[in-house]
Amino acid sequence: MSDYSNLDSDRSLDGSDTMDTESRTFPDTERRRLLAAMGSAGAVVLAGCLDDENDTDEDGDGEEISHVVAFLKQDERIEVDAPEDEALLYPALDAGVDIPYSCEAGRCGECTAKYDGDANEVVSHDGNEYLDDDQIEDGWVLTCVAYPSDDSELEVVHPDDM
Repeated sequence: MSDYSNLDSDRSLDGSDTMDTESRTFPDTERRRLLAAMGSAGAVVLAGCLDDENDTDEDGDGEEISHVVAFLKQDERIEVDAPEDEALLYPALDAGVDIPYSCEAGRCGECTAKYDGDANEVVSHDGNEYLDDDQIEDGWVLTCVAYPSDDSELEVVHPDDM
């Protein structure tokens, strides 16, 4: 890539003396912005594909820690192997559990589920802006920001439906 910082402000790129800015030819700034954005996006995509070698269980044997979470909806039961480092919503959806969801950021409350007991016993919430502490203690789980910490059974239901 050329370095344009040493250009004399009174000279055009072809070297002729001029003060006419319309005759100057400068690199396409939109093209440079696009290329910079594409390079950044590529780095982000690549970073998401790399394995983190530090994700190990307590024994340090390199195995991912996961828990069996059974999702109940009407008369259907689907058991999911849910990694501790992934929000419950995603392995559930991958397994075919029909969970309504919208924001995926803990704000809308569409992806709720109910645990029979204090939800703090089986999940930890990271980014919850919808449920209050009493609701979580009553068993409510916001699956898009809930990370499993133990095996559990969750009923797919919304608080408004109870």
